[in-house]
Amino acid sequence: MQKNSFKQTMKRVPPVAYMLVIIIVIFSFMAPHYLSFSNFRNVLIQSTPLMIVAFAQTCIVLTQGTDLSLGAQVSFVTVFIVFLAQRGIILEAAMVIAVCCTMLIGAVNGLIVAKGNIPPFIATYGMQNIVNSISLLLTAGSSVYFSSFTYRIVTETTILFIPLMVWVAVAVFVIVWVVLRKTKFGTNIYGLGGNREALALAGISPVKCLIKTYAFAGMIAGIAGIITLCRVESGQPIVANGWEFQAVAATLLGGTSLREGKGGVTGTIFGVLLIQIIKNGLNVVGVQSIYQNAIIGSIVLAAIIIDAVVRIRAKE
Repeated sequence: MQKNSFKQTMKRVPPVAYMLVIIIVIFSFMAPHYLSFSNFRNVLIQSTPLMIVAFAQTCIVLTQGTDLSLGAQVSFVTVFIVFLAQRGIILEAAMVIAVCCTMLIGAVNGLIVAKGNIPPFIATYGMQNIVNSISLLLTAGSSVYFSSFTYRIVTETTILFIPLMVWVAVAVFVIVWVVLRKTKFGTNIYGLGGNREALALAGISPVKCLIKTYAFAGMIAGIAGIITLCRVESGQPIVANGWEFQAVAATLLGGTSLREGKGGVTGTIFGVLLIQIIKNGLNVVGVQSIYQNAIIGSIVLAAIIIDAVVRIRAKE
């Protein structure tokens, strides 16, 4: 019985977790100080904004969609908060307003996808360009600054030697996990990806549920934008360009399916950490930046293929 339970537990561990261990072992041999606490702490700090965005993307992928506007929403939040603060609005109030805006952006995405019957990839790509343009217009294409002690509170405060911003990511994870696993709304999100027709037959509106899901993802992206602002201490209109694709990769690496409505945010953590540990390891061992994207892309692609093969064989 114990052996069977152990095997069941091991099956639930996403293959990316094993790849993560392998990558860490390889880099630890290549760089003697790679396994230091300070380096581990740096990886956590670097991972935090992308991880929060990936949690948002996971919710969308569970509905058989992708939100390509999430990175643009993060950049917009950094810009819009500074824009409002420069005009006399209290920074904390500006943060709340900015998150409300990303929730609205998400709701519009959901409305277009659900009511317009437009593929999420196309609808959110259009929104990405709109939001990027707004950010660039607000800043005239350059970074904007607003000095505040709040940034340092978020980035420099530590609890149990771990920065507050990392604990924020932990809190977001807990909230999203509870929503997905313990609430009716979360059950409906899985239903959107698993069996939308059954959801409709149960008297639940797929349109309303989809709008709520995209709005929920927008709220999470807004939180990632606040963390990013505190890290860079300025509004940067293109700071999160490309994060949406990394978030999709991390989500898929974590075992969430684009076609079946299966998966969750626990696996997404491993996906994000794999991407960030590869980036960090390549920097530590001194690989030139011109080669890094190709190496990271190759490893991530290999990991996704291995994950797919393992899951197909598990079903046989």
